[in-house]
Amino acid sequence: MKRIVTASAAALIALTGAASAMTAEVSGYDAAQVRHYAPGFDLTLVDADAIAAAADVIESLDEDDASFAAIQTGVLKELERGL
Repeated sequence: MKRIVTASAAALIALTGAASAMTAEVSGYDAAQVRHYAPGFDLTLVDADAIAAAADVIESLDEDDASFAAIQTGVLKELERGL
């Protein structure tokens, strides 16, 4: 009986780890950057992939010296796709 419980617990831990590895992770820095360009947008409504895509837009447009408005437009478009 002890072996079955131990094996079940080990399998559950392994599956939980694999499932969490499949989801996109968003760093606090990326989320803060997105909030800077979309302060009125509720980030809890979009998935992590949309937030990561918005952070990528910020990085790429910031390197091109784009205006705040251009970056904000790109960020909002990515977040709206994630709704």
